[in-house]
Amino acid sequence: MISSRLFAAFIFCSALGFNLSSTASDLPDIFLSSKRSNVAYDPFLNSNTNDTAAKTTTENITYSGRAVDKVIVNKRAHQMILIKNGKEVKKFWIALSDRPVGRKMYEGDRRTPEGTYILDYKKDNSTYYKAFHISYPNAEDIKNAQKLGRRPGGMIMVHGQPASKGKYQDNVQRTDWTRGCIALLNHDLDVFLSMVDVGTPITINP
Repeated sequence: MISSRLFAAFIFCSALGFNLSSTASDLPDIFLSSKRSNVAYDPFLNSNTNDTAAKTTTENITYSGRAVDKVIVNKRAHQMILIKNGKEVKKFWIALSDRPVGRKMYEGDRRTPEGTYILDYKKDNSTYYKAFHISYPNAEDIKNAQKLGRRPGGMIMVHGQPASKGKYQDNVQRTDWTRGCIALLNHDLDVFLSMVDVGTPITINP
């Protein structure tokens, strides 16, 4: 007899057009992972939502291939996509600041930059677990800030969660809370760091 869980998997796959004659190994891993049996699945199908509360982490796996070619961040959709040979190989749910709309213009505006930068160095020890530095500001960013009579700011990172366990849950991304950085859950950040080399370009879209 097919378990209620596997039956639900077939119903979900049927709705999305999967071949129901496929073997269990062909099903999305959300249905095959006992770790996540009590966690809601969000395949990032609704890119217009702004509610990052109660969104779950992606599967915590070790990437066995070579490093990815680029990283794409879609701020409005709160998602980060890793690209290899033109194909998506991994997707993460992210948190931004409490001002997620608009590009960073100057120091202290609590916004996340937009444009293409380089992930230029890693930090194994960070206030927020671990971090990967983004090469903001570039020459254009500096020029734009100077026009406003301001400094451009800096130290924009892809980082993890705060040290206090009381401020977050391991498998739930909190509503936007950073000061302009891009936050991942700690186990997602470990996967990210294992897949992305220093020197990889990152494009941050609105």
